[in-house]
Amino acid sequence: MQCPYCDGDSSVTETRLAEGGLRRRRVCSQCKRRFTTYEKVGSPSLKVDKRDGRSEPFDGDKLLRSLVRVSRGRAALPADVLRRLARDIEAGVVDGGHRSVRWSDLVVAVLRRLGGVDGLATTRYRANYVDDRGELRLEKDVDPGDPRQARSQLGLPGVEE
Repeated sequence: MQCPYCDGDSSVTETRLAEGGLRRRRVCSQCKRRFTTYEKVGSPSLKVDKRDGRSEPFDGDKLLRSLVRVSRGRAALPADVLRRLARDIEAGVVDGGHRSVRWSDLVVAVLRRLGGVDGLATTRYRANYVDDRGELRLEKDVDPGDPRQARSQLGLPGVEE
């Protein structure tokens, strides 16, 4: 690794485990300055196919944030349990060997894993994907340009025309 101060080569003097990765203390061989780097294992180049046709890189932190949001105020779901759930879901998707995953497959995986842990959080998560008729909408035709469909998918009242 190059030194951030002089672009010289550096060597590792100490390595420790840190949350989500490694912390390395380094020293530059030219200017002798010390600096710290943090290494985090990245997920493979997994893409998520969104409902509007876009594709974006899979983000395990985004999945964790959604789990934290739906489990807010639930003593049965402390932060370490939510992290483990998010990692298990990510591992299941990565182990599938696919380069991309549909958003609906992620929703089903979350509902399946969360259902075995906390029913209320599962209901909250499911509510994000229920349409006006109370049906879980995953693979049905959705027109992203139709504001009524977009708002009802979010659990908001429909747009009056």
